[in-house]
Amino acid sequence: MTRHLTLYLIIDYFVYLLVKAIETTLNIIPESWARAFGRFLGRLAWIISKDRREAVIENLTIAFGKEKSPQWIRLTALRSFEHVGLLIVEFFLIRRWSHKEIAERIIIQGKSDYDLAMMPGNHGICLLTSHFGCFEVSAATTKFLGFRTNLFATGLKNPFLNTYVFSRAGKEAEIRTFPHKGVVKDLIQLLQNGELLAILADQRGDPERGVIVDFFGTQAPANEVFAKLTIEGRARILPICTYRLDNGKYLSTLGPDIEFEPTGDRKADLTALSQKFHDLFETWLRTNPEQGFWLQRKWRRKPSSKRRKKQKKLE
Repeated sequence: MTRHLTLYLIIDYFVYLLVKAIETTLNIIPESWARAFGRFLGRLAWIISKDRREAVIENLTIAFGKEKSPQWIRLTALRSFEHVGLLIVEFFLIRRWSHKEIAERIIIQGKSDYDLAMMPGNHGICLLTSHFGCFEVSAATTKFLGFRTNLFATGLKNPFLNTYVFSRAGKEAEIRTFPHKGVVKDLIQLLQNGELLAILADQRGDPERGVIVDFFGTQAPANEVFAKLTIEGRARILPICTYRLDNGKYLSTLGPDIEFEPTGDRKADLTALSQKFHDLFETWLRTNPEQGFWLQRKWRRKPSSKRRKKQKKLE
């Protein structure tokens, strides 16, 4: 047991060193080469990951199948894989940007909405975003604007990478990270105390326990915890959306605020606010569908091997 644990730690440490080496290399070579490498990674994933490729095509077909051709869907799916490859490269590049580079590369819209949301008052702020566009650039935008942000996310299994990724984010981007489970009450309290919480609110919910929203004209399960945080935290909702432009720069848009007045009907309120979130996310995705993160099945989950075996036994 001890030998196996030691071996796993050694492997994890070498993976960590490899990631550090990749980061150093990407920051030494010309940026155009680094971005070309990101696109290559995306195309490689497109070729070797059949399950993810099928998931992306399925999602795009549900979202755009009545409007676009199969050829458009397949091309957009391929470009979305390239986008994910670029996200990986950006993760390493952007964290070394200086304040001046951030100012030169990121175009910020909605500064007045940001100023309004940050006015003194008895409220926290939910910084609302989704798996769309450039996550790391959004983090750079919040750093540039002086946000002190709380974020809850699933930790990495590799302890060395987990410490590196999340402690580094906290140090350089003023982001404090919380584990993904068992912290809802703590986060609600943070919002009630007037702090800021960033949420990726498009995550898939449990069809049996969550809420159902209309997304691209099709019912989809939504995770109601994000609406719960906002309502019970009595927070303002300030959307942030960042996507890559053709000229190599980025556009970060803040606001306008999403206004919502709870009725007291818990289920109805969670559903209505989750629907407002998804209406906004759909608007973003329609603007630049190739920059969407379509890898996870949003509408219907593919049965796991364990579930398929259970179904066979019942049959």
